[in-house]
Amino acid sequence: MRAAAAGDEAAATTLLVSVGPALLRVVRSVLGVNHPEVQDVCQEAALAVLLGLSRFRGECTTLHFVCRIAVLTAMNARRRSRFAYQNAPTVDEDEELPDTASCPADLADAARRRALLRQLLDQLPMAQAEAVALHVVLGYTVDEAASVLGAPVNTVRSRLRRGLSALRQQINADNGLLEVVRGCHE
Repeated sequence: MRAAAAGDEAAATTLLVSVGPALLRVVRSVLGVNHPEVQDVCQEAALAVLLGLSRFRGECTTLHFVCRIAVLTAMNARRRSRFAYQNAPTVDEDEELPDTASCPADLADAARRRALLRQLLDQLPMAQAEAVALHVVLGYTVDEAASVLGAPVNTVRSRLRRGLSALRQQINADNGLLEVVRGCHE
């Protein structure tokens, strides 16, 4: 990290090669595997990592630093293209997570729930959306999310609580959303 931050091109290349799979995984988790901008956003995140090296204080691991940048970059990309993708989600854009569902209807329900979560995250304030994405989508513990976000653990807990509460309110207020979340199929 230090050599890359100092302008060593070989170190920067080595850094990007080593964190590239994590960048791609995070971007795919936030955007969806078949989102048309996955590769572009991944490159944008890689550039943001290089530009952010001078701000890296070493208070977390390099991987956490990189993943946070990837989440922020992907969330910004989702916000930029929100309307184009909200109105035309496809089931196969959501195949990035292995699913233990036993029938096609369960698989379709799980895909709809992931697409719904992405849409609902766009409506949350950025700080809450980041915390929810790290914890719910990427499976980080609250402590890990706090480390990545550079925020106190209680702040992250509060953001999660407020974000998840806002998501619950939106879902409970709309019977159609409630059915998708519960996995209702006929």
